[in-house]
Amino acid sequence: MNKNKHLHAIVPHRGVNAGKSRLAAVLTDAGRARLNRWLLDRTLAVASAWLGDAARCVVVSPCEVTLALARKAGATTLLEQSGAINLNAALAQAAAHAAIQGAQRVLILPCDLPRLDVAALRALDAVPVADCDGDVVIAPDRHHQGTNALLVNGHVREFAFGADSYARHMAQGSARGVRTVACVHPALAFDLDTADDFAEWCASDDAPHEFLAGLPRAMPRSAMAVTSRTK
Repeated sequence: MNKNKHLHAIVPHRGVNAGKSRLAAVLTDAGRARLNRWLLDRTLAVASAWLGDAARCVVVSPCEVTLALARKAGATTLLEQSGAINLNAALAQAAAHAAIQGAQRVLILPCDLPRLDVAALRALDAVPVADCDGDVVIAPDRHHQGTNALLVNGHVREFAFGADSYARHMAQGSARGVRTVACVHPALAFDLDTADDFAEWCASDDAPHEFLAGLPRAMPRSAMAVTSRTK
């Protein structure tokens, strides 16, 4: 269990129905909604177990359903401001909220890591850094292009999630004059971004096969074309 009571996790979430839109080719809207709920529940369960306090998980989202599910899990919730133009603005809002709650460090933890576990978060937190100097720990995706977890000083309000976020977060750290250290861990590196990612996860030994088998799948385009021609 992590004993640092001044470390908070921030979990951004687009919404139960809005999230994982790039998986629309393989899952129906209902299927994606169920997957988004599963990912949220798992992320909060792992982060809460690691922190030892669910209330130090801050879920920021524009979705009331997401926030209700997070509150049920014991997390702190924050309605994304209507003026938040993108994910980074929402994270700045959540980081400021966490700081008011006493956070001295914050972990930005996206909600699309199906293999996330406590051991991975412990490995991230174990990377030697100088906390007083604001050093950054970053977990890249397996392509070393995206950012799948980011541990920063609680005063940080500028984030660079989006295209090529791994390189951009590295550059941000350099611009602030702090050291940015990578934590490459298999449970943090694998995320669900594309249909290929989903297929790979479904075929893996560690996937929740019973749950995945029950997700409504989207009809392949070829099948849709045949159906439309027969009508």
